[in-house]
Amino acid sequence: MTTIHRQDRGVTLLELLVVLMILSIILTAAVRTWDVTLERGRAETTASKLRQIVSVIVGDPDYIVAGQRADFGFVGDEGRLPKNLRELVDRPAGDSVWRGPYLRSTFNQSPDGFRIDGWGDTIVYGYEAYGNNTDSLWVRSYGGRGMADRSRWQTLNLPNTYKALFGNPVDGQIVDARGHTPTTGSDDIDHLVVRFYYPVNGMILADPRNGDAAASFKYFNIPQGTHRLVALYYTFIPALDSVMTIQDVPVYPGVGAHDITMRLPVDWDEVP
Repeated sequence: MTTIHRQDRGVTLLELLVVLMILSIILTAAVRTWDVTLERGRAETTASKLRQIVSVIVGDPDYIVAGQRADFGFVGDEGRLPKNLRELVDRPAGDSVWRGPYLRSTFNQSPDGFRIDGWGDTIVYGYEAYGNNTDSLWVRSYGGRGMADRSRWQTLNLPNTYKALFGNPVDGQIVDARGHTPTTGSDDIDHLVVRFYYPVNGMILADPRNGDAAASFKYFNIPQGTHRLVALYYTFIPALDSVMTIQDVPVYPGVGAHDITMRLPVDWDEVP
C-alpha cells in the first residue's frame, strides 16, 4: 500500500500582497461611495430647509381655501421682509401682528436648528439691490466650504421681486343692494366711508378711500396678503344710523386685486 504524504504550506508574501491590494481597492471604493452618499444627504437636507424658509417668508401659493390662496407667509402678516431669520421663530419686540412661529425646530434639533444646513453651518438670508429696487431676495448655504468656493453654494431665490411683494394695486366700487353705484355728486357719496386695513412694517394701517367722485376706491403699493376692506354708509335721519360691509381681499403678488364689488344693504333711491 502506497502512503500519500500531504505537505501543508503557508501563504506566500506575493499572495498576501495581492489580497491586501484587493481589500484596499474595495475599501477605497466603499469610502468614496459613503462620502458621495453623505454629501448627497447633506445637500438634500439643506435644499429642503431652504425651500421651507422661502415658503414661510412669502407663503405657499398652493394652499387654497374656498378657491382662494390662504397662505401669504411672514410678508402677508407683517407687510415687510424679515430683518433676519430669527424673526421667523421669535416675535420681534413691540410687534402686534406677528403670527409665528413660522418655523419650528424638530425634537432633536437645537432652537437654531431650522437655520443650520447639512454641514452644520448657518444658512444666510439677504438681497441684492439694483438701483432703488430690491430685486433679488435669497437664502443660501455655503455648502460646508465657506464663501470662497462658490461652486459649493446652494442658493434659493424668493419667487417674487420686492415690487411684486409690496407694490400691488387694489381697486373696486361700492354698490347698493340692487347693484347700483350712487350718482356722481350725490349726498350718498359724502356718506360713504371706506377703509382698507393692511400691514406695513409690522403695524396695521387704516387707509382711507382714494377714488374719484363716484363710489370707487383705489389703493396702491399694497403688500401681498389677505387684507380687510370695510365700507360703511351712514345717515343723519335717523341720527347716525349706519350699515356696514366687511370683506377680506386676497392681494396676489405682482397682480394685486381688481374690480372688487362691495355691496351695502341699502337702496340709494330710498335713503333719506
